[in-house]
Amino acid sequence: MILLDQAGAGADGARFFPPSPAHAPCVEYLWTQQVDAAPIGRTWRVVPDLNPHMIFTLVRAGSRLHAQCFLVGARSRFADVVMAKRTVTGGACLRPGALAHLTHLPSSNFTDQSISVETVFGTQGKLLMARLSGQASCHGALNTIAAFLAEASIGRNCRASLPLDGCNRVEQLAAQTGLPRRTLHSRLSREVGLSPKRILRIQRLYRALKLVQDRSSAWTQIAARSGFADQAHMIREFVDLLGEAPTAWRQRSRLPISSIPRAIPPNIL
Repeated sequence: MILLDQAGAGADGARFFPPSPAHAPCVEYLWTQQVDAAPIGRTWRVVPDLNPHMIFTLVRAGSRLHAQCFLVGARSRFADVVMAKRTVTGGACLRPGALAHLTHLPSSNFTDQSISVETVFGTQGKLLMARLSGQASCHGALNTIAAFLAEASIGRNCRASLPLDGCNRVEQLAAQTGLPRRTLHSRLSREVGLSPKRILRIQRLYRALKLVQDRSSAWTQIAARSGFADQAHMIREFVDLLGEAPTAWRQRSRLPISSIPRAIPPNIL
């Protein structure tokens, strides 16, 4: 989730756009983000994520802007992204399950990976990059990404076929779906790219991260409301999934995490 990255430090520079009916089967939302990485160091820490993304960046190379575009799979834990020379980042947040439908490959092939669209889509990916390189603005690039995904998702239902919300334990998820645990693990690995246990851990972490913005809440309260056994359990999960303790994570940003979508300009999408 873009708003949770770097403890919400980029919330003010993020804009979100709803998908049109043409690419809604595969896309949850489109987004752009402009951030100044200088005050917080050379890297930007992104949170674990169930959703894959198609991400483009405009990178300054001398007096020119160079476009890059990647498919990024589900992330099992944090990643540190180099922000140097980027002028803007944007793309499409894809639905869990979308990669397997769009690429005809298991989603697990992309887990914790960032792979160029040329490598994944071949000639189609090269044509996409040619179109992106001809764009003079991030909005033009976003429209190009949206058009590519709309064409690629024609006639497809790209949602994961298994429910991912409303369960706190793997046993509950298996019972709800009526699948043996081994079958459940295989299906989610293929469709989402993560194991059932990892998915539930990330969802619990998200609940905590959204509560962290309320700086008046005690850590014990956040742990209890998020579904952790206790504060020590929450700290262990933060360290494993985010690379640092909750206090260190919250200090990455003094900004509140805004969840209000930005209005979509009339000339976009």
